[in-house]
Amino acid sequence: MSDSYSYDVDITDPNDVEDPIDRMIRDLVDYKLNVCSVQELLAMAASHMTRDLEDRALSEVQAIHDEFFSREELH
Repeated sequence: MSDSYSYDVDITDPNDVEDPIDRMIRDLVDYKLNVCSVQELLAMAASHMTRDLEDRALSEVQAIHDEFFSREELH
């Protein structure tokens, strides 16, 4: 039984040793980015940034926050 994501891979070609799972993921991400609205894209970016900051240590988040908001002059 085959699927539509089977790829012929030439293991002697260093440019053709791509993991099919990585290729499917990249195809799905590319598709989603091409069809989503700017509002959806901004929501995904905000969600990613929130998760990234939640995974950091409190001291690191505080340092980042201070870097942006504790300046004498904000632009």
